[in-house]
Amino acid sequence: MFSAISTNKDNCITGWVEPWRIAIAGAGISGFAILGHLVTQLRDQTERPIQISLFQPERTYQEANLTKAQKTRLAHFKALNKQTFIGGGQVYDPMQPALFTFNGGSAVRGFDFAQQRFDTANYFNWMQANRDLLAVLYPDFAPEQGQQLHPDHTLDDLHGTSPRGAYGLYLDEQFRRLLAHLPSHIMVQTIPQAVQSFVPSEQRVHVQTATASYQVNQLVCTIGHRFAPIRPEWQGQVFAAYPCDRYGAELPAHLTIVGAGPSGIEVALHALHNLGVERVSLVSRRGYARLPQIEPAVSYTCPWLTRQQMQRNPTARWAQYLLRQSLLTAYRVSDIAYPGWEAMLHIENYGCFLADYLQQATPAHPLARLARPVMSFYGQTKDLLSSDERVKVRQLLSSVKHLFATQSWACAELMLAAMQAGRLSLQAGTLLNHCETPTIVWPDSKQWQPNSVILATGFDSQIAPIYSLAVAQGAAVVDDSGKLAVNSTTGALIDAYGTTTNCYQIVGTSLSSVDRQAAQTAKALVQQMALWQETSV
Repeated sequence: MFSAISTNKDNCITGWVEPWRIAIAGAGISGFAILGHLVTQLRDQTERPIQISLFQPERTYQEANLTKAQKTRLAHFKALNKQTFIGGGQVYDPMQPALFTFNGGSAVRGFDFAQQRFDTANYFNWMQANRDLLAVLYPDFAPEQGQQLHPDHTLDDLHGTSPRGAYGLYLDEQFRRLLAHLPSHIMVQTIPQAVQSFVPSEQRVHVQTATASYQVNQLVCTIGHRFAPIRPEWQGQVFAAYPCDRYGAELPAHLTIVGAGPSGIEVALHALHNLGVERVSLVSRRGYARLPQIEPAVSYTCPWLTRQQMQRNPTARWAQYLLRQSLLTAYRVSDIAYPGWEAMLHIENYGCFLADYLQQATPAHPLARLARPVMSFYGQTKDLLSSDERVKVRQLLSSVKHLFATQSWACAELMLAAMQAGRLSLQAGTLLNHCETPTIVWPDSKQWQPNSVILATGFDSQIAPIYSLAVAQGAAVVDDSGKLAVNSTTGALIDAYGTTTNCYQIVGTSLSSVDRQAAQTAKALVQQMALWQETSV
């Protein structure tokens, strides 16, 4: 049992102090972020011992579905007795295919615990120091050795892309370094089980796993997004995009992937390059994919997409005007002709559009300059909008997401090469979730029933099983759309009486958003802890 000796000013023992217990459900990116911020904010608060428990189930792999390079990597990890990694979660799992890449600049824009807290090596320095190991673990990443034929996509290109699993290895190492630098009053333990349910009460949370119960003071849920569950009758024919070792050799020669975002693109490339699939149909509502990321040469201040502009007229119609003016202005200050709003909204030949962009794109390209202002616009202004206008603004931004929401540059080039070779096609269509047989409907209302489907879209907006008991008992509630009611600043769940609980949630879509939420939530946890300690004296 972790506890501490309480002493008076003369250093005489006066008794034992029960530790303050915090549980973190999920030890991926969000879990590691909240852990790092908690340790930082609690480092100097030595009045009471702190016990932080990370709940993370062990990961098992279906080795028959791994590529040769993945099998070699797994054998290397087994030889080192290192098969459980903390910090990367499923997205940055070191066992991910090397084609699943990571834009290295995101580590700088997002959180970099190494630089901020307990080490001196950021991700780029770490890659350089471990380049020999990474070359062994990801041999299919180097262009001269096979799958990823991209002349500039190597370990020397530190500010370009790298295998996403490499960032997972980096985060795991930083987790170990954090443990080595903990102050004496903070204990961190990992529990290799998943939280199945929880019920909060005053100053306590009952946490239940498959085999044990735990009583903690506060709980942070960091289980991240999840894909919508597969219909039982679709089992064996329809797969979720992740984890990708759940499908492999049994895939047909012609594969259908629903969703053309970054997940759909990288899964399509993995299937074409590594799983023996001959042709992939990439289906999305509009039939477009996303443009590759390129950092602007200098910070660009957009005069239109600002909170101040939206305060003048907080409507979706005004937001569209601001967006159109932003595009027009950005193109005018460049040497690239503006194709017009309608042409960018409705692309006739996406392959030609992507090829032209790859040839024209520089850090001064208008779309590179506008990517961050556009993608952060809703977050800056949503509190100004009514419920109806929020829906309309989200629809507006979704209609232009293919221009600004990004994938890696290397994947974009590989995607274009596959399209030009006739092995990859982008098609507009919708998967009908209510059919007993997987069915896709095309814009002309004709239907098609593919042999095998991978779902790379459809994050479940309903309450995940982990929350069901808390919701049923009124300790957490849902809004009209079926999402958990949370405090938008702290991430605290709202109970049936409209008050915040001692349970929190962190859900982000980028490193920077996760880091920002984790910092705010850690501050709220510490403040709540201090308040309870004051009232209990």
